[in-house]
Amino acid sequence: MIVSAAFQLFAEHGFDNVTVAAIAERAEVGRTTFFRYFGDKQQVLFADESAETDRMCAHIREKAPRPLGGDLAAAVAAIRESASAARPHIALSPGHSAVLARLLRESTELRSRYLLTRQERALRLAGALTEVGTPENVAVLAAHAAMACELTAMRLAETPDAFPGRLEEAYALMGAPGAVAAS
Repeated sequence: MIVSAAFQLFAEHGFDNVTVAAIAERAEVGRTTFFRYFGDKQQVLFADESAETDRMCAHIREKAPRPLGGDLAAAVAAIRESASAARPHIALSPGHSAVLARLLRESTELRSRYLLTRQERALRLAGALTEVGTPENVAVLAAHAAMACELTAMRLAETPDAFPGRLEEAYALMGAPGAVAAS
């Protein structure tokens, strides 16, 4: 309820013009309840980030070939597969994704917070890759390469619907296995 209320308000008024009190009121909860779940209103935007990363890491641990070894392309492919496996569980609706994309374009502060979430994701994914036998240098590079592809797609996608195609383009530019070059 809190996340939905926050995204509605952010869509209507922008991020900076929405207070925690307004979010709590729209969600019909008290401020104390809001702060029981979220440290600040920025956290609402990235509410499912940790759970999504958990699912991606679990997928790598369970499904990646063992030992994955030092093949960078195979490590990047394992991350791509984990993202695809986690995608059906993502809590953000397409409407919320569109609001988030707009807010990230408009706010340097929110982009900074988003980049921190992506950095944490890359570190955790690198850890999962090392657990399945990828040397640390390859695991770290693969995780950051995947993050770079995602950030490139986000920057170039004009709409949230364009994101998957732009992501494929980014992977194709890297020569990642399974990537389809844009026409």
